[in-house]
Amino acid sequence: MTKILFQGDDFGFTRSVTYGIVDSIDRGVLRNTGLFANMPSAALAVSYMKDRPQACFGIDFNLVSGPSCADPAKIPHLVDEKGNFIRSGVRTRDERWKTVEGRAELFPYDEVKTEILAQFDRFVELTGRMPEYLHEHSISSENYRKVIEELSVEKDIPYSTKIWKEMKMDATMWKLMSMSMASQKKVFDPNDQLNKDTVEQFFSVADEMLENEYNVFCCHPGYVDADLLGLTTLSLERAKDAQMMMSEKVMNWVKENNVELITYRDLRK
Repeated sequence: MTKILFQGDDFGFTRSVTYGIVDSIDRGVLRNTGLFANMPSAALAVSYMKDRPQACFGIDFNLVSGPSCADPAKIPHLVDEKGNFIRSGVRTRDERWKTVEGRAELFPYDEVKTEILAQFDRFVELTGRMPEYLHEHSISSENYRKVIEELSVEKDIPYSTKIWKEMKMDATMWKLMSMSMASQKKVFDPNDQLNKDTVEQFFSVADEMLENEYNVFCCHPGYVDADLLGLTTLSLERAKDAQMMMSEKVMNWVKENNVELITYRDLRK
């Protein structure tokens, strides 16, 4: 039987993103989502968790948008003068981003660990339990991945991308990533985002997924509000991703092909 882990990132990013993810769970195929514990809407997102046992709730560690959880004075390389994370577009335009040594300067190990642990603690504080999986958000540095891998081992919690690779679930994901538009450019192009067709992208790899036992389909479902437009360039296309998660065509395909919708809990068994 073919199994697909549908994952929607950035739960609690803004109110609109939160509502789009909740609808994608209630009315669609979404079964896994990671909380942005550092954002003001995180508490709103958590309020929807307890009544949705079909969904697996993890944490998306966010180092490029919104306020930090740690004391900004302890993570000076990660935040601006207001205590907000330095945006990914700024990071990728920095010449230092092109080398391992430069990325380590932009994201020092000790500071990354301080903030990731603070976001982990905030998740536990808000939910009363540990996250069911760990996931990285947006651009990724070596120190970023190292800290998450160490935390995954220490807490015995699955690290998403590591599991994808170990279970050979990630082949279709890399193909889909090569199709993506604004998320790869780190610039805001409204026409590209509005023209994105996530349903078409899904069906471009659907036959390939039927040949595999385990698969992952990860994107960013959500609705759009003014707060989102001010926080990220990955904005308008979230509505297209939510449309895919709730697509009748996709849900019919899942049913007709006897596809099992799985979570990270199933991968631990």
